[in-house]
Amino acid sequence: MNEDKRIEYKSELTNKLKREIVSFLNTKGGTIFLGIDDQTRKPLEVSDEQKHQWEEKINRWYTNAFYPTPFSLIDIYPNEDIFTIKVKAGRHKPYAIASEGFTPKGVYIRYGSSAVRATNEQIKRMLQQNIGNDEFDSEMSPNQDLSFRSLQGRANYKDVEFNVKALHMLKESDIYNNAAFLVSDQNPTITKVAIYQGLNVMEFRDKREISGSLTHQIDELLHYIQLNNHTKIKIDGAPQRHETKDYPDTAIREAIVNAFAHRDYLLHSNIKIEIFDNRMEILSPGGIPDGLTLDEVKDGMTAVRNPQLVHILDKLKYIENYGTGIRRMYEAYQDTNQSPDFEVRPNSFKVILPNVNYNNDTKNVIDSKVKDSTFILGLNEESVLYILSKNGRQTRKEIQQVLRTTPYHVRKLLSGLIKKGKVRKVGSSVNTQYEKR
Repeated sequence: MNEDKRIEYKSELTNKLKREIVSFLNTKGGTIFLGIDDQTRKPLEVSDEQKHQWEEKINRWYTNAFYPTPFSLIDIYPNEDIFTIKVKAGRHKPYAIASEGFTPKGVYIRYGSSAVRATNEQIKRMLQQNIGNDEFDSEMSPNQDLSFRSLQGRANYKDVEFNVKALHMLKESDIYNNAAFLVSDQNPTITKVAIYQGLNVMEFRDKREISGSLTHQIDELLHYIQLNNHTKIKIDGAPQRHETKDYPDTAIREAIVNAFAHRDYLLHSNIKIEIFDNRMEILSPGGIPDGLTLDEVKDGMTAVRNPQLVHILDKLKYIENYGTGIRRMYEAYQDTNQSPDFEVRPNSFKVILPNVNYNNDTKNVIDSKVKDSTFILGLNEESVLYILSKNGRQTRKEIQQVLRTTPYHVRKLLSGLIKKGKVRKVGSSVNTQYEKR
């Protein structure tokens, strides 16, 4: 391919390459191939040591050679057949080559196949366009071949009209923005969730990665957490048994939805949920934007990092009262002697939800003859045995309703107990019941 407004060939890495990078930042981005003969377009022989030196030098440039710093806009691929530098279009134009003290030295734009110095009028125009600059989720999606099966399913479920324009998913009349990319089936981000045995990360009980549309990830994550949100049942002779979940549903929902709505998608990291015996931690990339403090956010002040994404989540009824998330988490714990905690760092926001049922001295009691007892009801064989001990013969559906889970999980638990000889199957077909041996 010939050089053009999006492609540049260079045989050597010199300081002049800064002009090319800045010109791409100030226009629509582009790709620089290093180690290519300018005239013949043939690759030159470049040693691995030379590539390593180039990579180190460009990494140094990244932090001190440009103003403003082009966070997440320059990607280096030293191990390709041809050393490649990909530059994305910048969000905070104009970008300039920085001299000492980060003083702007030279502003360049792409004109044809060359980097040329921008005129004062062009710089002025970039500054004017930068006023009220779009956020990340408003910018053009790098992928325009998008589908929205998961999102449409959510819209149908909530009886909401699926309209990409009304949902603010367009950069221009026929161009998707990054918010659309995030809620599309092609969304590249993933969410990690892990359950640990005990109070540290030494032993896993379960772990998984959730992918797909952000709305699909939210739904899957909330479902998975609820399957592991055990219920404490207290039997004390009263007509109604007392049930308390480890974590209030409202607190979980607010923490999870806020993590997706307000994370910084420019950071190359993932939302991570970790569940320990005594707490749940939800870590979201990106601190509080716009210089707000945690106390100000607790008071209801809002810092919108992803306004288009928030709009989509609001319209699809993931967000009930915008700006009240942290206060709703506190309110969810108001009838307990515990409360959520928050850790704010420059590049992360962590929500810590305490397990209100956690008690080192709590013991599981299976004996149905005990009139005043406490049992932690969860997705495990002990819970099925407890239900059968207390209620006698039960159908699979009755057990499922008590455990609030899926038929698959109940069948799996019953199958394991039958193999161990702890449960007996009685009857057949629709009359099948299960009893404790």
